Amino acid sequence: MSPAHRLLGYLFRYRRAFVLGFLCIVATTTISLMSPWILKYAIDDLSAGVTQAKVRLYAVVLLALAAAGGVFRFLMRRIIIGASRDIEYDLRNDFFAHLQRLDLAYFQRHRTGDLMSRATNDLSAVRMMIGPAVMYTATTVLTFAVAMVLMLSINRRLTLLALIPLPFVSLFVWYFGNVIHRRFERIQEQLSEISAVTQESLSGVRVVRAYRQEAFEIDRFRRANEEYVARNRGLIRVQGLYYPSMGFLMGIGALIVIWLGSPRWSPDG
Repeated sequence: MSPAHRLLGYLFRYRRAFVLGFLCIVATTTISLMSPWILKYAIDDLSAGVTQAKVRLYAVVLLALAAAGGVFRFLMRRIIIGASRDIEYDLRNDFFAHLQRLDLAYFQRHRTGDLMSRATNDLSAVRMMIGPAVMYTATTVLTFAVAMVLMLSINRRLTLLALIPLPFVSLFVWYFGNVIHRRFERIQEQLSEISAVTQESLSGVRVVRAYRQEAFEIDRFRRANEEYVARNRGLIRVQGLYYPSMGFLMGIGALIVIWLGSPRWSPDG
C-alpha cells in the first residue's frame, strides 16, 4: 500500500470533521465575496442619491457580514486544523508502535537521530499538508470558481483581459513549486542530520569526555547547524523571489483591465 493510500485511511477517520470544515470554507468564501457586491450597490446609490437610512442599512449589512465571516473563518480553522492535529497524534502513536515491532537489525541500519526526526519534524510536515494546506487550497479553488462566475456575469471582455497573465502564473507556480519542494526536502534531510549528531553526542557523552573529544563534537554540530542555516536561507531566497513575482503578474492583470477596459467599458460585455 502506498503512503498516499495509508494517509487516506487516517483522513477517512475524520471525514465528518473535514466535511464540516469544507462547509465552513464555502460559507467563508461566500461571505467574503458578498462584501464587494454590497459595496457595489452602495457606490451605485451614491450617484442616484443616497439617504441616511440606506447608509445605515449598508453599514449594518457589512458589519453583519464581517462578523459572520469571522465566525465561520474561526470554525474553519478550528475544525480542519484540529482534525489535522488529531491525525498527527494518531500517526505518532502508530509510528512509535511500529518501531516497537521492528527487529534489532533495523535499528543497526538506521541512526536514532534519523528516527527521531521522522517522529517529530516529518510528521509535523504531514500535519501541515493535510491541515492548513488543504484548507487554503480549497479556499483558493472555491474563491476562484465563484469569482469567475461573478466576473463573467458582470463583463465577459474584462474577465478575459484579467486572465491574460494566468498562463504565466501557472508556469511560475509549477517552476517555483518544484524548486521549493526540492529545497524543503534538503532542509528536512539536514534537520535529520542535526538530530542524529545531537543524539549521538549526548548518548555517548561519557566516551566523548573520556577521550577529550568535546571540541570535535562541538565543531561537528556547528558545521551541521551552519549547513542547515544555509539551506534555509536558500529556500528563503527562492520564496522571496516567488511571492513578489506572483504579485507582479497579478498586478499586470489588473493593469490590463484598467488600461484596456476602462476607456471602452460596456455593461453589455
